[in-house]
Amino acid sequence: MAKKIIGITCDVKGKFFEIEKFYFQRILDAGGIPFALPMITDKNHLKRIVNILDGIIISGSRDIDPSFYQQKKTNKINSLDIQRTLSELAYLKEILKLNKKKILGICGGMQLINVFFGGSLIQDILDDNPSCSDHLKLSSHKININNKTLLSSIFKLKSARVNTFHHQAVGKLGKNLIVSAIASDGVVEAIETPNKKMLAVQWHPELTVNKQNASIFKWLTK
Repeated sequence: MAKKIIGITCDVKGKFFEIEKFYFQRILDAGGIPFALPMITDKNHLKRIVNILDGIIISGSRDIDPSFYQQKKTNKINSLDIQRTLSELAYLKEILKLNKKKILGICGGMQLINVFFGGSLIQDILDDNPSCSDHLKLSSHKININNKTLLSSIFKLKSARVNTFHHQAVGKLGKNLIVSAIASDGVVEAIETPNKKMLAVQWHPELTVNKQNASIFKWLTK
C-alpha cells in the first residue's frame, strides 16, 4: 500500500520557508511521507501541488492579522507574515474542493481554519477573560473531549492532558465546524468538520510524544 503524502505549511522568513523538524518526524513515525509546502498563492501551482497530496498540516504559527476576521489589531498581536496567511487560506480553499483529502490544523493552524470558515478569534485570552488560565505559562492542562467526535474516536478517551503554547483562542465558531474538546476554563481546544476529514487542535501534538498524540498523525496518514 502506497504511503500517504502529507504537505506541511511553513513560516515565511525573508527569502526562506521555515518549519520545525518535529512535524516531519511525527509524519515519518506514522508511516507517511512529509514535505514542506512552498508558501504561494498562484492557483495553477496550488492545484498541481494539492492533487498529489493525501493530506495537509496547517502548522503552528504566530498571530493572524485581525483584519482577516474583521477586528482591529490590539497591541498583544504578534503578527504573522501576511504571505503565509494568504497562502494557507489558498491551500485550504483548494484542498477542500477534493473531499477525500485530510486536513490537520495545529495551534495557529486551528485558529486559521476557524477564520477560514468565517469564525473569529479572541486576540488575547486573559484580556478577554482574566479568570481564564494563562495558556502561555502552563506546561499542560486537561481537556474534556466531546462524545461522538472524530477526536474521541482517535483518542478513545473522555479527557486528556495536553501541552499549551498560545495566548489566542477560537471566538465565534466558524460555519459547519464542531467543537470537539474544551479546556476547564472554557477555551476551545479542538474543532473538526462533520465529515471527519478535518481535525484542528490548539495544542502541539508534534512536541509531546505519547500514544494519543501519535494517534493523531496515524489518523492523518492512514
